[in-house]
Amino acid sequence: MTIETDGTEFAVSSVSRFWLPKLVEIDATWNPSSWSERLFEGEFENQNAEILGLFAREELIGYLIAHIICDEAHIVSLGLHPSWTRRGGGRFLLQSFLSKCEIQGVKRITLEVRASNQPAQQLYLSLGFVVSGVRVRYYSSNQEDAVSMCWNSKIL
Repeated sequence: MTIETDGTEFAVSSVSRFWLPKLVEIDATWNPSSWSERLFEGEFENQNAEILGLFAREELIGYLIAHIICDEAHIVSLGLHPSWTRRGGGRFLLQSFLSKCEIQGVKRITLEVRASNQPAQQLYLSLGFVVSGVRVRYYSSNQEDAVSMCWNSKIL
């Protein structure tokens, strides 16, 4: 899938282990509890994991990792390199994932997002996610709360 926004063409596709070093690099730019290479490798080994990459100018600039089991999915991690935020790429990545889920018959998607990450929460809300709860002291790095969010398919 591709889209052009503000003169930049974004593309979303599944990524392979080839991109592992870049995934680790991107994650370290934004995630206070960044993942090790071994954690990413575990996702490639997980038969329920969907790993999508966001590309601009053939460069990997973001990713989405989700676990899909039967008709439910859980977004485990979604990250963009900070120099690419607020350009429409993250929205396109998430919309691409939602479309893929609808085609596959996924009826419900859940995620957690840091309580302090208002831009991400606004993005999720704008795409039909709703707040379903709060997980107190969810993030071990700083004991920050997580906002739990849920998206339900229109085919329910």
